[in-house]
Amino acid sequence: MATREAPPPGLLDSFSAPLWERLRLDRLRPLSIVRGQHRGHDWMAIELEHDSTGLFSTGRPSTDTTTVFVVRLPRKSAGWYLPDDRITATQQVCVDDEHVYAAALGQRPRVRDWRHWLDTAIDAAQEVVRTEGQRPAEDAAQAARPWNPHDRRWVLVWAVLTVPLAFMVLAVLMHAFQEWRSLGAIVWCDNRTHLGSTLRGWKAAACFGLLLLPLAGLLQLARTSVAHIHTPGFALRLNLQGVALAGVSLLVLYALQALMASARGPC
Repeated sequence: MATREAPPPGLLDSFSAPLWERLRLDRLRPLSIVRGQHRGHDWMAIELEHDSTGLFSTGRPSTDTTTVFVVRLPRKSAGWYLPDDRITATQQVCVDDEHVYAAALGQRPRVRDWRHWLDTAIDAAQEVVRTEGQRPAEDAAQAARPWNPHDRRWVLVWAVLTVPLAFMVLAVLMHAFQEWRSLGAIVWCDNRTHLGSTLRGWKAAACFGLLLLPLAGLLQLARTSVAHIHTPGFALRLNLQGVALAGVSLLVLYALQALMASARGPC
């Protein structure tokens, strides 16, 4: 029979390397705990209030509540191991030297769904007992990798900045390609003055090459956002690539202006 209790003082400090540390959650406050047994394992569900980690929570202070399911392992051991990829954007499962943790960040599952989460945690507990001491050699010398939920905010920031740029570059590239295919040249003409630029031969090829440069940078930024989110140094890597993309885009703009000026004339 599960029982609900008020969290005792120092509850969160009693765990050695809990999930909320791996997730770098701030301003933690346990609201309540529920204790019980399931499949022969002692478990605890902690209603944990913390600073919001949502994409749109960068303004005024706000909080989320996450239900963390904690299953006690049969003994304390430094040999318990779960791979870091058990922590994903939709479900977070990890282990320290005495407990297995399972949660979905920012979610409070209904009580009728607790069995699923307890089964997830207990399945993981049985796995770490079976694989005790089998940590891969490359992971043996390093601490568990932190997983930063705030990385999603950087992805949103750069998406807002670069998506309009991507549409603009694609529109210019499509216009240039249509001009080149129909006229054999890329023509930009002012209908009032009948002056403009006509790019042929290597100048047309250079125009296409310059327009492809920011697109390559945008694709690399998107790849980093998908493949490296929540890895160590992600925010620094993403910001450096974003700044590099901005610099390349400015250089491309100046180069295009110089290229068109070199082909200036009546059109």
